[in-house]
Amino acid sequence: MRRTLVGLVALFALTAQLAPATAQTTEKAGFEVVVQAGEPSSAPSAGPGDATVVAVIDFTFAPYHWDYLASKMPQAKDGDPANDLPLDKAPDRWLPGFPKPSEFTSYKDLDLSLEEKNETAVIETLDKKDEKLWEGVKKSEGKKLHYYWMPDTKVIGAIDFGGSKIHGPSRSHGTGTSSVSVGNIHGTCPSCLLVFLDIADQKSGEAALSWAMKQPWIDAITNSYGFSATPVTRDRFYNGSNVKLQKQASERGQTVFFSAGNGQENAFLIPNTTLFSSQEGPDWIVTVGAVSPGSHASYTGHGKPADIASLGSRYPAAYGSPFVGGTGSGGFGGTSNATPVIAGTYANALYQARQDMAGPSRLQAGGVISRGRFDCGGARRRCEVGDGKLTAEELRRRLFEGAQHTPAGMTPAGVGALPPLGDDEYLNEGHGSYFARETGKDADRIAEFQSRLYGPLTGFFSAPKRPEDEREWMIVDSFCRQHLWGSWSGGYYIEGKTKLPGPDLDHPIRTAIETTCPTLRPPP
Repeated sequence: MRRTLVGLVALFALTAQLAPATAQTTEKAGFEVVVQAGEPSSAPSAGPGDATVVAVIDFTFAPYHWDYLASKMPQAKDGDPANDLPLDKAPDRWLPGFPKPSEFTSYKDLDLSLEEKNETAVIETLDKKDEKLWEGVKKSEGKKLHYYWMPDTKVIGAIDFGGSKIHGPSRSHGTGTSSVSVGNIHGTCPSCLLVFLDIADQKSGEAALSWAMKQPWIDAITNSYGFSATPVTRDRFYNGSNVKLQKQASERGQTVFFSAGNGQENAFLIPNTTLFSSQEGPDWIVTVGAVSPGSHASYTGHGKPADIASLGSRYPAAYGSPFVGGTGSGGFGGTSNATPVIAGTYANALYQARQDMAGPSRLQAGGVISRGRFDCGGARRRCEVGDGKLTAEELRRRLFEGAQHTPAGMTPAGVGALPPLGDDEYLNEGHGSYFARETGKDADRIAEFQSRLYGPLTGFFSAPKRPEDEREWMIVDSFCRQHLWGSWSGGYYIEGKTKLPGPDLDHPIRTAIETTCPTLRPPP
């Protein structure tokens, strides 16, 4: 405990002491902006066999918004019946890999009062119409799991672990996270399906996550919350997760995303460290930081280190919209927003790959997440899907290497911008950021960033050039995470094989982590 706290203070101190004298110009990756990611294969769409599922773990949501309507999904609007999903039927009847209903204590539909034509229909009014329906929702505890699905929506599953009856107003936190990840209007993966797991505290949060990680039919899990040692601060000093199960899920092919946090005071000022959290720290977890819209500077006070980042304020979402077809006026923010945006970006690429790989490609076993013939484009003849299979590790790497470092450096609490000061950009945003949807002139950059991910994955684009010192940082970061939470073969550092870069005055944070980490221990 003492060693861990001393190390935590040391890392914070080194971060705070960065000065321009330590600055080093880092080569930025140059990208060509192309909307179309590449040529699809000639294979026909395989419908349910290629469906991609995202689990959102959060605190209630408003399922009446058009972000969740089956009739508003891209598959339902593209005129191609081959990729339509039978969302009026229970998922066990058509989704490959879904459990038998007998595995649940109860298995029921929630036939909601949906509005598909009037975009100004009030969400609260529809919710009140279904008051008795919601009252019947049962809380899941221990081995008693009550599973619900919502016909004619993309919500193929919902479980109430927290006792809040799953539903809530449009300003529910879960409305924000689910809409920006899988929403038809606001999501980075509008073609994806949703499983919503309602939680309320540490016990219910860990129960929901543990259940989701055992489900090979769930492709990605996004978590925009985090537990800490005390209820007063958001220090992310925590060791209550089933890290063994996390690792098993990742090696099977599932990807778990966790928000890095918005600082100890939730104002992007005093950073918490993700290394000492069993939620954000393990090397097999994708930890997501935040950058500001417009200036694209990295917030200085979110959790550190991070693997990747996205926008952390004023993001277009269903959050706060009173109407079924509206966008909330204040937007959504924090690493709570950045994390599901990144999770949806990953899931969308997986959905595209499954569509483009010949035949029903849906699979999650032994790390493989899609299987089927694909002919790589000319830019990368040895692309990841060219061998007929795509692994989660390969897709995560393409996600990381498609990100772009912010040009404006850092912004303390969102006020002003400071230039990059060396390796702090890796601490703040890891491999870089995806800006996706923004308010203002560049209202929708999803296609641009998807092309940076999916183009190289399929061989139609060359892989983006990465900064020269990026790999050395990632090796040290991977080494430290594995030292604290356990080794694995899917990281930049492989025990007994990978050589650490060693001390470097031009990289003070990387050096501090490399030299300090061997003396540290995880929290009790």
